[in-house]
Amino acid sequence: MVEEHKRDDMVFRVLNPTGIEQEVAPISLAPRVADLSGKVIYCISQYIGGSDVFLQKIAEALPRHVGNIKTVYKRKPANYQNDDPELWDEIEKEADAVIYGCGA
Repeated sequence: MVEEHKRDDMVFRVLNPTGIEQEVAPISLAPRVADLSGKVIYCISQYIGGSDVFLQKIAEALPRHVGNIKTVYKRKPANYQNDDPELWDEIEKEADAVIYGCGA
C-alpha cells in the first residue's frame, strides 16, 4: 500500500511494509462445555513446531483421564493463515469442543 506524507513543501510517497490490512469483525468466544461426558473433542494441530505430536498425545490421553468422551485428531493441512472451510464445517457438525494447537 502506497501512502503519501507531506512535510513543508515536499510530498513523500512511501510503501507501507505492513501491506493492506483487511478489516476483521470481532467474534465472541464459543460458550464453554460444562461437562465433557459423552462429548466429541476435536484436537486440531498445525504442521509446525511439534504441535502435531503434542495434540496426538492429548487426543490419546483425554479418554483415559476424562472417561466417557471421544477424541478426533486432525492435522490442518494448511498453515494457520489459510482458511480450511471443509475442516471448519466438519468441526461445526461433529464436535462439541475443540483444542487447537499451533507450534512455534
